[in-house]
Amino acid sequence: MKRLILLMALYALIPACAKTPPSLSPTGTRFYQADRGVVAIGTVQHVAIDLNRIQVCDPQPCHALLSDQNTRIVVDATTTALTTIKAAPSGWAAAETTALERLAAQLDEAGKKELAAYLDAARQIVTTFGGANGG
Repeated sequence: MKRLILLMALYALIPACAKTPPSLSPTGTRFYQADRGVVAIGTVQHVAIDLNRIQVCDPQPCHALLSDQNTRIVVDATTTALTTIKAAPSGWAAAETTALERLAAQLDEAGKKELAAYLDAARQIVTTFGGANGG
């Protein structure tokens, strides 16, 4: 239930934060947009780690809601994306898109199911901030 509430809040915030503050310079705008991308992909990473900590026991035996392998895939892909974004902030949208595509290709079906909404939200942020406006 907490995940559903968090997800609903995240989707509600995307349109609200979709406008770059008009007082920013062109450089400030690029960094603001890159920051939105960093927050989005960082959120995917934090969610994956938290889902890995949750133990479910139905069916037996007890196991992590998100497997260690899926968690590792997310951490590796997001770490690579964040390193790339730090080195070249103007390419944040491409780095994040690549990471999200890699995740979608490498996660197993259970991982895709658990992370689908978060990956979709991150893609929406890339579309909103990294589209024609730069990124």
